[in-house]
Amino acid sequence: MSIGNENKQTRPAARQNTPFSLLLLCGLTLSCLLPPPASAADCKGLAAKIQQERSPIARRDLLKDAIKQCPKDPEINFMQGYNLERLRDYKEALPYYVTASTLDPKQAKAFFGMGDIYMVTDNAQNAVTSYEKGLGLDPGNKRAAKSLESARIKLKAQRGESVSSEEAATVLFAEKSKDREISPIEATILRLLILFPNKSAELPEEGGDQLSIVGTRAFTSRELKGATFEVVGNTDDSGDAAVNMALSRKRAEAVRNYLIKSCNIEAKKLQVVALGQTHPIVPNTTEQNRKINNRVEFRRLK
Repeated sequence: MSIGNENKQTRPAARQNTPFSLLLLCGLTLSCLLPPPASAADCKGLAAKIQQERSPIARRDLLKDAIKQCPKDPEINFMQGYNLERLRDYKEALPYYVTASTLDPKQAKAFFGMGDIYMVTDNAQNAVTSYEKGLGLDPGNKRAAKSLESARIKLKAQRGESVSSEEAATVLFAEKSKDREISPIEATILRLLILFPNKSAELPEEGGDQLSIVGTRAFTSRELKGATFEVVGNTDDSGDAAVNMALSRKRAEAVRNYLIKSCNIEAKKLQVVALGQTHPIVPNTTEQNRKINNRVEFRRLK
């Protein structure tokens, strides 16, 4: 065999080794480029920096990097869950709360966060369990105690039991006050439930009394001078959805008109919203529950 032939046979072998060498070099290069896991002190510093950021979008971007650097830090995981919850990305938020509570089983706020998400997603049983665990760690948390009360009422309704109008008002108020402190005078408005007879848009006498006695004082208070509210009409789920949507608007308009004409409330303070049958407080499983869902309520705009 000639030397020329030997060289031709050895070249392919050299070419076969080249890819392995390149892969080894690339692997070493990538490992050098990857950031090392952050220390506990670094994670604490990142958390402090993120807490100072007020924009949810900016916080999201900061947390995206922080969670990569601190995947096993309970505070970073909690903050990621909290921020995603504020952005209403509940499905993505929940695993971060679960991770935070697993990494730090004494972190009560992670259990409270889980409870809040379970409430929004109508899993009252898990909400009750989460709030109870959190309150076992932080028994003085008044907001969580109120949320637990609301979750128990919601669980009662989901089991097909009837709920009183007072219990329904508690559930609604807990949802409205979850993200901020509400003064007693504003609370009187947000807790108001004006109940309507089935398929009726005529304001009942009892509803008018509620608005005159409770609503007038609150709406005209100095504290709420610049505030505006939504007057929100609702129905149960019996009948046609389109008909119910129109009915809910008429109910909201009846309440708004009464407040303007009979209570001298400025028209600009009240905006009508119709939700039809889309937002029941409780399942439409009993006659009492249907009565509660045939309602007008109030939500603060500003």
